[in-house]
Amino acid sequence: MARLIAIDYGTKRVGLAATDPLQIIASALDTVHAKDVLVF
Repeated sequence: MARLIAIDYGTKRVGLAATDPLQIIASALDTVHAKDVLVF
């Protein structure tokens, strides 16, 4: 099975997570400040 990436976009921080190969458990990868994600 393919792994999935999840993006949890909040007003202050954005969290990134990925599943294991069997898509049973998602683990956090990183968090970044929301203002650093999309700079216009």
